[in-house]
Amino acid sequence: MDYSKQKLLLSLLVKFQESFSKQINESGTNQKMEQFIQEAVQEMVNKQYRGSLFDKKVGPLIHKIDQAQTDEHLVLNDYSNRLWKVIVQISKRTTSFETAYALIDVLGSKNTSLKL
Repeated sequence: MDYSKQKLLLSLLVKFQESFSKQINESGTNQKMEQFIQEAVQEMVNKQYRGSLFDKKVGPLIHKIDQAQTDEHLVLNDYSNRLWKVIVQISKRTTSFETAYALIDVLGSKNTSLKL
């Protein structure tokens, strides 16, 4: 994945981590995942991974969250879920930059009902 797409994905991961942290509840699964997501995203931000190293770090993060959703009943609120779908779509390299930036604009819009 090229650097511009990695920066976009990292920005979305940061928004996802913040949103997920706000929605945390007493579920052991959610608390465990919140800590994992926070540590993983913070490491990616602090170490500024690029290139194949970024891809190697983001792949397991996405896999673990997807697995937690199916196997451990991880629950995401509407905003976190929408962010997550965009993150997964971008990570699969099935979306163009135009689509990705348009999605960011929609998710970040002040007029959208997705705000927490």
